[in-house]
Amino acid sequence: MPDSSFLQPEEWPFSRIAGFDVLNACPLGGGLSNRCWRLVLHSASSSDLQAVWRPVSPASQAFGIDRQQEYQLLSAIQPCRFAPHPIAQTPAGILVAWLAGEVCTHSPSPAVLMALQAKIHRLPLPGWRLAVRQRAEHYLAAISPEDNGEALASVCAHYFSHIPHSGFPDTCCHHDLGFYNLIQRPGGELAVIDWEYAAAGDPMLDLALTVQANHLDVVTVAQHYCRYQGGDPALVSQAVQRWLPWCDFLAMLWYYAGANLWQDENYRIEAKALLAKLAAV
Repeated sequence: MPDSSFLQPEEWPFSRIAGFDVLNACPLGGGLSNRCWRLVLHSASSSDLQAVWRPVSPASQAFGIDRQQEYQLLSAIQPCRFAPHPIAQTPAGILVAWLAGEVCTHSPSPAVLMALQAKIHRLPLPGWRLAVRQRAEHYLAAISPEDNGEALASVCAHYFSHIPHSGFPDTCCHHDLGFYNLIQRPGGELAVIDWEYAAAGDPMLDLALTVQANHLDVVTVAQHYCRYQGGDPALVSQAVQRWLPWCDFLAMLWYYAGANLWQDENYRIEAKALLAKLAAV
């Protein structure tokens, strides 16, 4: 049964989605681009089910998120046990299965996390790719003109002219494998949510983003990753290190865009701290 976090019907923004009646709803907390809802749905042809509504919104558009691509990827990897199953797609958003369990409050061990990362990198390659300059320019276009000063322009010019090329073949990448996107399932296994940034891409960038999000040691991560995926840990370490400043660069632009979108000074504070760090290098 739905818990007490579900709202009263008059508080829902919808009563029917993708052919389902909405029996209960509650907004989910989470990332800046992830203003989603937990729903209990009913259909005449099926039993009630719990789902997550992942809408197309000004936030998702500002951050370059394509819900249809997200649905396509989840459909392609549906046989895997560690991702939510897709339920339905509409022009307004997508429905995916609710995964029972607890959101992780800290990173699992590097060995466990790299085993999961390697599984993701072995999934079918998506038909679209994360191009870091294009993504950075998309964020930049969403920044307030007041924040787009000389210091930011100088940092952008430097990073746009120093894009790493690791030489590793593209893989399926999640691009946000932080502990906050991991669910500890009742049976003990880990599941991964929020595939909105997933795309084909450089696996070394994906590793660097994982290192950054979970505050991990690069050398340790490289050793465990190569244990599962093969390769030379020294080369992996070097490639990840080259991507780490770009991870800070993308995070800075993301925070600046978020400050403008949500008018939240906390995001601007994070962005300015990263700008100072990047400008000092």
